[in-house]
Amino acid sequence: MFHTLAVLICQLLISTGTNPLLEVQVVGMDQATGYMVLAVFDSEQGFPKEPEYAVYTETIPVDSFAVLFSIEALEPGTYAITVYHDEDGDGELDMKFYGPPAEKMGASNDARGRMGPPSFEDASFVLGNEALELRINL
Repeated sequence: MFHTLAVLICQLLISTGTNPLLEVQVVGMDQATGYMVLAVFDSEQGFPKEPEYAVYTETIPVDSFAVLFSIEALEPGTYAITVYHDEDGDGELDMKFYGPPAEKMGASNDARGRMGPPSFEDASFVLGNEALELRINL
């Protein structure tokens, strides 16, 4: 009887669409000001430069040298994350005149590109049915 009840509860949780918790800690800021901007992509389309292709975005104020995003809006699957520290709070990733970002940024798996942004493949991870914790160093 107990086993049957446990199976029914598990099936109910799965059928209600309960998504796994994804916690993303971002560290490596030079200052505790502005905003941290996060974008989650489920394919290489738009990654990492076009947030309009992201399946999830969030912006939170930076008031310490570590920021934590708690996300329950994603179903299990393969994703890649990009974040940047909008230090001046203008809502845009500031660029240097010769091309690279002037504000710190990072990606899941601490992926780094060569002569450009990281690839979706290098930054991708699998979110299963269980909670997952990631750490991104800017």
